[in-house]
Amino acid sequence: MKVVFIITGAFIFLFVFGLICLLVTKRKRKKKSRVSIKQPSGVDFGEYVTIGNIQQYLYHRGENIHNPVMLFLHGGPGSPMLPFAQDFQLPWEKYVTVVHWEQRNSGKTFYQNISKEVTPTTTIKQLISDTHEIVLYLKEKYGKEKIWIMGHSWGSVLGSLFVHQYPQLVSGYIGVGQVVNMLENERIGFEKALENAISAECKKDIQALQSLEPYPTKVFNQDMKNKLSTLRKIQGKYGLAASPTAKLIISAATSPLYSLKDLRYLIFADIDGISHGQSLIFQELFGTLNLNTVTTYQVPVFYIHGTEDWQTPYPIVAEYYHTITAPQKGFYSISGAGHATMLDKPIEFYNALLSILGRNDDEVH
Repeated sequence: MKVVFIITGAFIFLFVFGLICLLVTKRKRKKKSRVSIKQPSGVDFGEYVTIGNIQQYLYHRGENIHNPVMLFLHGGPGSPMLPFAQDFQLPWEKYVTVVHWEQRNSGKTFYQNISKEVTPTTTIKQLISDTHEIVLYLKEKYGKEKIWIMGHSWGSVLGSLFVHQYPQLVSGYIGVGQVVNMLENERIGFEKALENAISAECKKDIQALQSLEPYPTKVFNQDMKNKLSTLRKIQGKYGLAASPTAKLIISAATSPLYSLKDLRYLIFADIDGISHGQSLIFQELFGTLNLNTVTTYQVPVFYIHGTEDWQTPYPIVAEYYHTITAPQKGFYSISGAGHATMLDKPIEFYNALLSILGRNDDEVH
């Protein structure tokens, strides 16, 4: 009888799993048709390119190959935005060719290489060098003198340092969820989470947060990693930081730009081994890195920031903005948006981007 139950259970599991896969595949095909670039002068393709002596993944999308090119630097470190691009990026593609790069030890690049060999090279210095190679590659591929850089979260650190070091290659820089000082981010984010937990009279969250003190610490070890993970979960509960939702999970699972096989990375990204592939970057972020020492830019600099972002707290970025000098600068506050600003408020984000690109004539209201 027990064997019968096991066989029946296995059959039911396989049937349900198969049905889910069928529904997901059907929805992916439908989305693929909806997002396909139909313009003859458009581009829509992914490729592996040898960058920094390893194979790294780039995905290109845009309606006109003659438009400006924008390199999108994802956050994390180790959190590709490509699986969600269909939810915010499509309107952009009329005016820019967007290139998503999945950085070393991230996303599709992760599975194309041997992580143990790549991990010792996954440093901020190496990522700046990788960015430099990619920008030169894109300049030649599209025949551009300069390209735009957009950096989100960790990508905003990489982007800021890159445009400061190589201004001659950059048309302009756009920071989203801009990181200025990681330790200060975490300190203020922690205080805000504790404030919300106290207001909600949630003893469980209050005790969990108090158990993290002192928070943060300059040494990013396993203990600090665990503390960070706990804080992010509580911040997510109160809408203070980006966190997985049913909507985002469904979006990634049915993404026309990511296969079911590719989703392995997102599913296991928080398991030791993949997350540790970014440990050297985290150590640098929690160590001495502070963009307050980088305030003079030779390229136009723009920030698009959610007013409800407490993962990279809005007040810190607003204060930093007033200290920087640049040929042109602008600060776009997106009311009600959090850390994943382009996902939280895609229309408002699009309008800000149009303003930055000088295309206010096509704003959506």
